[in-house]
Amino acid sequence: MTDAPFCLIQISDCHLFADIDRCGYGQINPYTSLIQVAKLAARLNPDAVLLSGDISNDCSELSYQHLANLMAAHLPGVAWHLIPGNHDSAAHMQRLFAEQQACLQQPVEMGGWMLHGLDSQFKGTLGQVDEAQLARLRHNVKQAPDYHHLVAVHHHPIACQGWMDKHAWVNSEAFLQQLDSLPGIRLVLHGHIHTDLSWKRGKSLIQACPSSCWQWTVETDFGVADEAPGLRCIRLFADGRIDSVVHRIQP
Repeated sequence: MTDAPFCLIQISDCHLFADIDRCGYGQINPYTSLIQVAKLAARLNPDAVLLSGDISNDCSELSYQHLANLMAAHLPGVAWHLIPGNHDSAAHMQRLFAEQQACLQQPVEMGGWMLHGLDSQFKGTLGQVDEAQLARLRHNVKQAPDYHHLVAVHHHPIACQGWMDKHAWVNSEAFLQQLDSLPGIRLVLHGHIHTDLSWKRGKSLIQACPSSCWQWTVETDFGVADEAPGLRCIRLFADGRIDSVVHRIQP
């Protein structure tokens, strides 16, 4: 009988405002939709939660406080990990969530897996991961050959063939070359594109996560999709198997 898998919930692109009554695209209130997504996450009984960037839409300190309060209320006792997105305030996140951002410096053990966080904040909506981070990732993966490895980053490393590609990860090719040379990296999780897409590259599975608020279309021109807010539930098995499913809230 195999050991139970490690259950990781990915939540992304929350786009919270200081004003919890404020709505965004599609007249969706990101605060109330995140509450629904958090309740859905709790029902899935996670071992940990990964928030993959763009927590705030207005860079307000209050928007991050809303997240902290919401996690404490709806996912008490569940470990959570946080990486920044292009919309986020690095100063607020470092001050409020230093513990949750530790995965940016040191890998976090998750059963037979290791989580490695990358910071892709760069210029405006563009992303970049500097060589120091890539070198640290190489070192940490090579130091743990008996583990399977998971990388979390905000920006998409592979073009989605839609309008969001103009908000690109500008040196993603350097990351992909590293991915090719490190077969121990079995999974890459990202946000940014507000939709559910998957790619296979070598031995690695690369997956996007729906937003916890409004969804984007994968088309040439800007558009808001009809899908409901959601999350990704990833079950990580000690033998390297991955069971990854998107769940959406009921409208």
